[in-house]
Amino acid sequence: MSPNYEDILSSVLAVLAQRADDLDQEHAVRGIDSLSELQLHALIDDTLIQSNYGVHREAHYPSGGDAYTKPTHRQRCDFVLTPSPAQKLIDPALELRQLALAQDTLFAALPNPEHDTDTTCPPADAWWIEVKAAAQHAYRDGIPSPNQRYGCELVTGLQTDLCKLAADPQIWHGCVLAILFTESEDIAKHDLNQAARICIDQGLPVRSPLIGCESITDRAGNACVAVGLFAVSI
Repeated sequence: MSPNYEDILSSVLAVLAQRADDLDQEHAVRGIDSLSELQLHALIDDTLIQSNYGVHREAHYPSGGDAYTKPTHRQRCDFVLTPSPAQKLIDPALELRQLALAQDTLFAALPNPEHDTDTTCPPADAWWIEVKAAAQHAYRDGIPSPNQRYGCELVTGLQTDLCKLAADPQIWHGCVLAILFTESEDIAKHDLNQAARICIDQGLPVRSPLIGCESITDRAGNACVAVGLFAVSI
């Protein structure tokens, strides 16, 4: 089943806008643009779970090792979605490791059991999502100021994650969610589309982004939160 990227984008943008509104209601000194990337991950985790997907945090890339590769040496993906919450994500490298450990034991002759598609999901059927955040005005040591590395953070982060997703032959559905905090909606849309053009010009297999924007209260110089969904094209 192909992922509905429009629904994912709408869900993520809605939870970000709701959190921004909650902070307004609390009369918070800082807005949603002060949250760390990990704090934004927690918000995304909540909304994806409510969308009835199976949500797997920090899952290993499927082709990132063999039977002897330590789990700590393997790359991880921010979010992996399975079509159903009941499905466990299959980790091929982990299965190879378990089979290797079983050699020369009583269980060495046992065949590898077939996977039940109702309770397991192969990597090719899952949706692999990396998340990157960048702010035009960012907090440094608790003080908001123009972020001189804003453009670099957006483009470099996008390039890095697109390369990881595209390089794994067992990932058929991958995307990067870029969360931007900017002065305006026009700036957000321009910068997300420009980042896509840079990646396409460099030969990266990415489609034009889906983009959603919401206004937020300007506390630090950012009056817009935007989400750009960059799907890997295979």
